[in-house]
Amino acid sequence: MTIKELLLQEINNSPKELLEDLLSFLHSLKTTPKSSLGTYQELLERIDYLEAIVGIRKGLDEFNQGQGIPAEKALATLKNQFNIPPRP
Repeated sequence: MTIKELLLQEINNSPKELLEDLLSFLHSLKTTPKSSLGTYQELLERIDYLEAIVGIRKGLDEFNQGQGIPAEKALATLKNQFNIPPRP
């Protein structure tokens, strides 16, 4: 799924009020130097969320294609790398 498709899906699942706030924010970028920091922060959080989804899906696709390592092996590597003690 592309970022555009994810954005469209996110728009369809977002409350109308939030979309109106985002649209208002985007319009303010064109017209005034002042911006709504709350709406801007929400926009950044949404972008981070969508980027995480894209990364997870990419990782799952790579794993399904045989590119990757099993979770047990990855966790063992991280435990060794960061000296994480075993669970009791």
